[in-house]
Amino acid sequence: MGYTVALTRSEENAGVLQTWLKREVLENFEPNLYFYKGGEQPSVEAGYNTLGWAKFTQVDEDSVTEGSDTTDGVTPASIDFDATVVTVTPKQYRVVISLSDMLIDLNVINFLQGAAREVGAAMARRVDKEVQTIIMAGTRVIYGGVKTARTALAATDVLTAAKLNQANALLESRFAPKIDGYYMGYAHPFQIYDLRSESGTGNWLEVNKYTTPDKIFKGEIGMLSNIRIVMAPFIQKFSSTVDVYPCLVLGKGAYGVGTFQSLQTYVTPAVPSDSDPLAQRRKVGAKVAFGAKILQDDAMIRIETGVTALV
Repeated sequence: MGYTVALTRSEENAGVLQTWLKREVLENFEPNLYFYKGGEQPSVEAGYNTLGWAKFTQVDEDSVTEGSDTTDGVTPASIDFDATVVTVTPKQYRVVISLSDMLIDLNVINFLQGAAREVGAAMARRVDKEVQTIIMAGTRVIYGGVKTARTALAATDVLTAAKLNQANALLESRFAPKIDGYYMGYAHPFQIYDLRSESGTGNWLEVNKYTTPDKIFKGEIGMLSNIRIVMAPFIQKFSSTVDVYPCLVLGKGAYGVGTFQSLQTYVTPAVPSDSDPLAQRRKVGAKVAFGAKILQDDAMIRIETGVTALV
């Protein structure tokens, strides 16, 4: 007695049953980025390789002498006065993708357009990450809980209203200037989750209750202890005994970013060249040159905390 075995899809997929590829490409999720655009950004004219910020020496109030009836008309001794200059030189960042002519010509999706978009997005993330590396090295830091070192932090030492209140007090005590009347705090979503979950959190003001809603910053979710809180999902964590997240609280002019080459994306044409005589390749790339520098360490506070595990 004879029998037959059904032909399965897996046996025919390579030769007969093909994949129908949707022309609309799924987009990669991209975070909102804040730290590159958050710094002081003076224009750098062509022909310069270094950017400098000048700062006058602060005159101590104790240098002001008290006169008396016997010193009327007597010129007091002069005191020293100078200026310091903070400088930064650019670093260039670049990335290139090479695509074959067959990949481009025989495809139903636009690889050139997709590559251009993705290298631009990757470059923006790298720039933001590099700026964070500079400014997160500031010396003004406090820690979650009652801890005094990053290595001592536990996952339970989370961001609290009390820590934001402490950061505000420290900045105020150092005369750090505000941004439109407030300090700005950038925190990871996990830190904000802990902050919102804190029982008894006082004076939290949602953005929809602001008296000046037209001045809301992108990504801003509310205000606490005179600090306007922005959710920054791309903020970089530190590796320690546990994952440590920084909440960066800033006053005006805390750091600067000098752009020497604006971010540019390039796509080479489909033409023959000495290195590619048959025009078999096209390349997509991006480049940017910039430098970042802390300008006023007293205008920034970094709150390092643990976070509640959500996954």
